[in-house]
Amino acid sequence: MNVEELPSPPPADAPLSAGEQLRQLRQEQSLTLEEVADATKISTTNLQAIEAMAFERLPADSFTRGQIMLYAAFLGVDGRPLADRFFLERDGGKRPQCTPLQQCLREQQLMPKRLAEPTHVSSAAIAALLLLLIVSSFTAFCFYFSWNPFAFLINKVSSPTASSTSLFHPADPATSNGGQHNNVQIQAFFKKDSRVLVALDDKPALEHTYPKGASVLWEAEKQVFLEFFQPDSAELQLNGAQIPFPDGSAGHFRLRLPPAPPSTPVP
Repeated sequence: MNVEELPSPPPADAPLSAGEQLRQLRQEQSLTLEEVADATKISTTNLQAIEAMAFERLPADSFTRGQIMLYAAFLGVDGRPLADRFFLERDGGKRPQCTPLQQCLREQQLMPKRLAEPTHVSSAAIAALLLLLIVSSFTAFCFYFSWNPFAFLINKVSSPTASSTSLFHPADPATSNGGQHNNVQIQAFFKKDSRVLVALDDKPALEHTYPKGASVLWEAEKQVFLEFFQPDSAELQLNGAQIPFPDGSAGHFRLRLPPAPPSTPVP
């Protein structure tokens, strides 16, 4: 049988089938099946079966649908409705039942706006997730380093009160005893390397050496005793006000604040 051999034409008043419409379009363009097969890479056997509506000679539906659409596109028409009509005519005008997945895909195709819209996440949900992430990270940090943030905060709150009542003795830090301070404050700015003997309140005197350019602050509740061994070796301030360097005798320059009361002569 020649590939161009066609079945008998339908009655004049009968509508053309999908295959007959494709054959008519091909003949109007003076194309043979071999020419179409060379251009579309569809076998002449399948092209002839499509035009003759010989369903039993065609491959699986999905493969056949693709060939019909490719054939129609080559002839310059939309192949989708032709492919739908081809299978509708094969099934006697009944649309095949769709599986749930096919039905879902069809509904989504009917709602392009819904497919185009991005998923909306509320700002409150994003903030809650960020807060949860921060809290989790902070908890893991505290657990890893065995750090108690509550104890740290309590110490920070209570430390200003403690510092306001503590004594600081640069000459002898061991003399800090937590008592009230504000009576005697002596600050020295050394102009040369100096040795100083320092006695604060009732504490024993301690000797220290300070380099040129150093600055030191001594604080006491009641009294401060300083003994320098070089003349004019430092600038001194009492409670922020400058005072003269003490006079000396035999290489000893003593400063006692408050000054010792003068001795009362025995009558």
